[in-house]
Parts: sequence; C-alpha cells; structure tokens
Amino acid sequence: RKAILLHPRSVKYKRAREKPNSYQSSQMALRMSPKSGIPPIPPQQIKKLLADSEPTIARYEAGIYLDSKWVSSGTYARCCGYEGILTAGHCANDFLAGGYFGLMVSESPHRLLVHPKACEHVPIGYDETDGPTLDGPDLSFVVLRNDKLPDIIQSQKHEFYDLDNHEVKKVFDSPVAKFNWSVTGTPSETTRPTKHILKGKEYTMINITMAALQGNLVDIEERNSFDYIKLHMISGLEGFPTDYDGVSGGGIWYHRFVANDDNTYRVEPILAGVVCWQSQVTTKRGYKVRTITGHGPDSIYGHVPRVLAERRASH
Repeated sequence: RKAILLHPRSVKYKRAREKPNSYQSSQMALRMSPKSGIPPIPPQQIKKLLADSEPTIARYEAGIYLDSKWVSSGTYARCCGYEGILTAGHCANDFLAGGYFGLMVSESPHRLLVHPKACEHVPIGYDETDGPTLDGPDLSFVVLRNDKLPDIIQSQKHEFYDLDNHEVKKVFDSPVAKFNWSVTGTPSETTRPTKHILKGKEYTMINITMAALQGNLVDIEERNSFDYIKLHMISGLEGFPTDYDGVSGGGIWYHRFVANDDNTYRVEPILAGVVCWQSQVTTKRGYKVRTITGHGPDSIYGHVPRVLAERRASH
C-alpha cells in the first residue's frame, strides 16, 4: 500500500480565550513600548493583526511523518549556505533513523518521500552518538543534500527562513510582551488516516492539520549557554489540542507589532525558537494548560550558525 499524504492546510491562528477584562481601558491607554508590546488599538484589531500574520508563518512550516501514527514538526530554514529543516534533536533522530520519511508540502493529495541519505543530520550542542538529553540541548539542523528537494519545497509556496540576516538581538534584548507568542506544528491527535480506492487499488490518505496556536510567555531562561522559552498553552479547549505530541520540533514565533508611518500597525512574525517538550496538564486561572518548553533565540541565531559555519569550514 502506498501512502498518499493529504495536507488540507487547515492552518488557523487559534488564540486562547482571555479572561474577562483582559484588555481594559487602562491597558489600551498604553503607548506601544518594548515593555507592553501592545499597540493602542481595539482588541478586535489586535486579534485580526495576529490572525493575518499566519500566512507568513505557514510558508516556513515543515510537517514530517513516518506513518499515520507518527508525525513531527520543523521549520524550513537557511543558514550559512545550507538549506534544511530546523527541528528538535529527538525528532531528527526519529525520522532519520529508518527508511523513507514524508514531507507535507501541499494542500492537495501528494506524496513526497525523502530517504535519510538525502539529508545530513547536524546536532547542535550535543553528541550524535549520545543523543539529546532530557533537559537539553535538544536542537538539530537537517541539511537537505539532494539539490532537487529545496526546489520542490519552494515550488509549493514554501520558503526557507533566513537565520543569517535577522537582527533579533535588539528585539529580545528588550522586555517582550507576554501574549503575542505562538507555536506551530502538527498535533498528532489531528492525524486521520482514510482509505480510498484509486484505479482499483487501495490507498491510505493521511489527513494532517498544521496549526499556529497562541500561547503566553512564562519565562526565558539560560542553561549552559543555551536559552529556553517556556509558554503556557491551552489544553483541550476551543480547538487547542489536548496533547501537543507531534508539535515537537515546530517553530516558536514572536509576533512583533510595528508602527507604520500612517499611525496604523502591522505584525511581523519572527522565529524565536524550537518546541522540544511539554509538561503534564495543570490548571491556571480556571483553564487547563500545558507548559511548552523549547530552545530560544540565542540558541537558533547563535549556536546554529556557529555549528554550521564550523561544519562548512571543515569540509
């Protein structure tokens, strides 16, 4: 049986329901500043600006599958002259360990299978033999060695996020807003295999949803020169997944509000990290949440370019 992947691109920017009075007049009276990160506009306009930033993020999302029960996530990225997939180390170890793995690149039914020999695994901050540890680092860059793969991916309206040319230091050196964050990926619980007969043969179509899910910043901490972002994510409410299995390796995004010349605002999403782990469900302010932890901007804009530059210099 051949597996045909159906990627319906039902990517939606699902924001967590705020507690009543989240945006009161005192909040709206704030000028947009590095401390608040919130422009002085009505909440509905803020929600629309955040939702409108989703298509930008979707261009970089990488969905990866082995079968109907195993999916993981990543970000198509470019760094030091390499094009590949930025993901969690444990995800890369899994999908590069066996035979072919599939990439989701289109809304239409398709099959794009990649052999691990067409890739090169570059661990970031850990020894490949030992593997990533449970408390990090857990970060990898998977170089696409087959020259045709980047062309195929880009032909399906995807792009490779440039890790070399983003001035992120000035963004994250200042205090950042708590609520304009999201994680992107393919929650395993949304995976749905269906059977179809095509030309007298039975095929399995794997329907997978890629989603951008809003979360609230808890903390950014540093351990052994790597930084880690913690976000609170709603669990099992209003379309949010109950379990974030499958989102591992996906991107963590910061939605930066920028003022235009005509006193309007726009959102510029910036890749801020990579999802690695989830906690057990806890309750915060009456909502079930999970703490999602992943590598932060220093890890992906500092360590990843350094390791890839060293690799290029040695080859």
